[in-house]
Amino acid sequence: MTTQIPQDVRRDDRYATGEKFASLRGIKAAARAKLSETNWNYLQCGTGDEITARENVAAFDRYLFDAPLFTGVANPDTRTNVLGYELSFPAFTAPFGGGETLFHPEGMLAVGRAAHAAGIRQMVPVAAGHSLEDVREASPAAVVFQMTFCGEESAVIDMMHRAKDAGYEYICVTFSPIRQWRERMMEDRFSLPAGEKPSNFGPGKSDIAMLTELLDFTEPRWGWDKAASVIAQAPLPCIVKGIGGRADARAALKAGAQGLYVSNYGGRTIDRTPAAITTLAEVRAEAGPDVPIIFDSGIRRGSDIATAIALGANAVALGRIAALGLAADGEAGVKRVLDLLRDEFWTTLGHLGCSVVSDLSPEVFRTMP
Repeated sequence: MTTQIPQDVRRDDRYATGEKFASLRGIKAAARAKLSETNWNYLQCGTGDEITARENVAAFDRYLFDAPLFTGVANPDTRTNVLGYELSFPAFTAPFGGGETLFHPEGMLAVGRAAHAAGIRQMVPVAAGHSLEDVREASPAAVVFQMTFCGEESAVIDMMHRAKDAGYEYICVTFSPIRQWRERMMEDRFSLPAGEKPSNFGPGKSDIAMLTELLDFTEPRWGWDKAASVIAQAPLPCIVKGIGGRADARAALKAGAQGLYVSNYGGRTIDRTPAAITTLAEVRAEAGPDVPIIFDSGIRRGSDIATAIALGANAVALGRIAALGLAADGEAGVKRVLDLLRDEFWTTLGHLGCSVVSDLSPEVFRTMP
């Protein structure tokens, strides 16, 4: 005898989604299927033996949560305010760029629209495939412009004014290291397609000498004194990216930074440096409680976001994971990535007994490295 389940009995159908992509796994698989081997390697590679790139991800697995029984929260609030922006969850899209149109022709335009739809903000790189003005025009989420400190000081300051005129509200300052040693790209003989032109440099834009110097390394790299001089003249508040410990944090704040961005650039600059997440707590200790801190490098899940916030970040920046969404399905793919990350972050908060984002602290961990 077969027992029929009454129609009014609630079934657990939470997993039977009608979405095109059910999970972040599916998005990664779709991106891999769409991209050539060369473009996949460009997206995923680190430098050298890629130890840092792997450790950025693996280090999160060593932070184990303590989820005590009967302390869960049914409906936690993922919203927060960072840098004066109301965010639906503590995230920005990261300023990944320089070839992102290989993943989808709309590049940062699509990323910005997805960020706006998801209720977060966008950081836009100087190396984007579309000009800073076009990206800003595409979405009000584009509020932070990332640029490299190299070349003539006057040209750098001029570009900052250009960003302000376009509507950006913060400058993300990056350092110009010597050339990165990316062996996967070497083996692939990687080169951007012929006809690709720099979107932010040239006639009517910014001084092409800045780009030339970034690629050719004919002059000494900037030091902190020079960086401080330009930050003091900046028309917008500056956040310094690449912070890797106490010394960097101290120097950046002394130079006038109004925010810190903890990052090892996803392991794409130099290998055998510490996983970024392992340096976050010491940066927060050095900066004190009130300095805004953004974190990237290794974020792959909503639970990773919770880990970074618990260790002292105010928000994370999403780079490779957003790029996977872009490759999988353009703007819709990025939006789905952001929605899934927010939902998993919400789930993590609930299990940890955190009603709001600010409830996250090191006390949520059972073990720490």
